[in-house]
Amino acid sequence: MAVNSDIQKVSYLCSECSQTRNLNIDRVVHLQRRELDVNGLASYIDVHAKKDGTDPHGSKLFIDKNFHVRTNNALKVKTAAKSPSAIPMPGMRTTNLTTKYGWSSWTGLELELKSESLKFLLEHEMDLDDEHIGHTIEITSELGSVVCTIEAVIPENAPEQKEYLAGWMQSFVNKMELASSLHRDLIPEVLRYLDHHVHRRITYLDQTIISILIDRSSILIPDKDTMRMIAKYGPAMSLIGLDPEKLSSIATKLCELDQFSMIDIQHILESELDRDSELEEEFVVLALFYLLSLDAFDYKLSYLQTQG
Repeated sequence: MAVNSDIQKVSYLCSECSQTRNLNIDRVVHLQRRELDVNGLASYIDVHAKKDGTDPHGSKLFIDKNFHVRTNNALKVKTAAKSPSAIPMPGMRTTNLTTKYGWSSWTGLELELKSESLKFLLEHEMDLDDEHIGHTIEITSELGSVVCTIEAVIPENAPEQKEYLAGWMQSFVNKMELASSLHRDLIPEVLRYLDHHVHRRITYLDQTIISILIDRSSILIPDKDTMRMIAKYGPAMSLIGLDPEKLSSIATKLCELDQFSMIDIQHILESELDRDSELEEEFVVLALFYLLSLDAFDYKLSYLQTQG
């Protein structure tokens, strides 16, 4: 559950629509942002519409330690010119050879973050049979800064899975667009959770968990009683895609902490990550999904909220 915290009101004048925006910032999360120590400013994105409800747009804000907005710029997504001489966008490519499992919901996925000039590519060979149908699904975030193309594999006897998959990916790209500090390293691992659960409709809790895990500034506060119970009884649980012994081990480790931010998760679980393969992050993310679903954490999000 979200923690009640000290909320700071921050106001600014949007340079795009000339509205005065009143926003809420969690003081604890803001003051723990690593960016403040580096350059004295932390960035946020505020998505809103004009007063008449039209033309949704975004403002990128840079806020100092005293909660003053130093700069705010309209979020403009630059589209690279398509020409033979254009320089290819840098990308990360993950294939089935570098994961310990096969994707079941798609044969290919391309994720482009235009505002960060980053492209993530995933490919997986799969022979379609008479019981599965291939579909191309295009997903774009609200402001158009994140675009995802999926070569989906939909069971013929479950056509509703196409809608479910689109719903999960729409939420995923929207949360990526809003993240104060995107946790790039965990993109493939969050996609793995989606791959396991697109057979059902996404819930509000699922969306919140995605928000927490992809934002390095999110803060998690373990509920130690719940965590101890999971550590004790976790091995008897039935989990999709995760050895329950790993859930128990990770719960035991996290129970030692009063709080931590997502940027520190790989360091905190360093011994667990080194114990098996270099892709053990996949299990860490799955474990965090399950622990959050079991209400084993309180949390603080870095996203801005409009003051009512």
